[in-house]
Amino acid sequence: MVETLERLVSKEEISTFHNEGAVRIRGALSQEWLDILAEGFDQAVASPGKFSKSYGPEGAPRYYTDHRLFNRFEPFRRFLFDGPLGGIAAEILGAARVDLYDEHLLIKEPGAPAPTYWHHDMPYFSIEGYDLASIWLALDPTREHTGALKFAKGSHKWGKLYQPIKIGENKPVDSFNRDDLIATVPDIDNNPDKYPTVLLETDPGDIVIFHGLTLHSSSGNSSEDTTRRALSLRMAGDDILWKNRSDAPLIFDQTLNDGEPLRMISNECPQVWPQTS
Repeated sequence: MVETLERLVSKEEISTFHNEGAVRIRGALSQEWLDILAEGFDQAVASPGKFSKSYGPEGAPRYYTDHRLFNRFEPFRRFLFDGPLGGIAAEILGAARVDLYDEHLLIKEPGAPAPTYWHHDMPYFSIEGYDLASIWLALDPTREHTGALKFAKGSHKWGKLYQPIKIGENKPVDSFNRDDLIATVPDIDNNPDKYPTVLLETDPGDIVIFHGLTLHSSSGNSSEDTTRRALSLRMAGDDILWKNRSDAPLIFDQTLNDGEPLRMISNECPQVWPQTS
């Protein structure tokens, strides 16, 4: 287990992550970090990147996403390299080194109807291995009706990869054609005895950490006045290597050969633990 000067995660939280696939950590971020992130969100919304997209019916409040933030906006750079999340990921994964795979902005405006349907992240990514954790946080209180995340407990240990679905549509991504993918996610919501779930609502400062294979979902945002401003950092531990997949969304300017480590494109997948500055 990686050691730090000050423990950031309890043994119980680490156990919950590995056994259930997702854990909430209360009060992990200070108000200072939240203020820095809020500044970054304002900048990102004002200057959309080439990977930004909006989902949902035309003319409806937006479910808006963007990627590649740290190399465009100083607040995200400070948060990524000087904040606590790299160390938290290292403790959760038991990793000697942690690299960022993806940095994902997810905003559901008040009234945004588009839900996030049941899926897990790994099939969307050009990587392979086990040591992948997403650290998800919101600047606003999240409740079930505003888009708090729900997880299928233990689904990261089912030994299956499910076919990705189109965001906001609940339709399979047609271009995915891999033998290792199961056709569709099971009907989790209507079979609670077979597929127990946990809803992890958060307040500002809380974080949720979940495995790259853990199935998760969230509702649209039915609030009339609360935006759900969320950020998900996909943290890669020791055994994560590049795996070219023609059907994976391309969010990088560079690619690698199969089996190469992410540090070979460190300008896009930088080391976040140990901290180098």
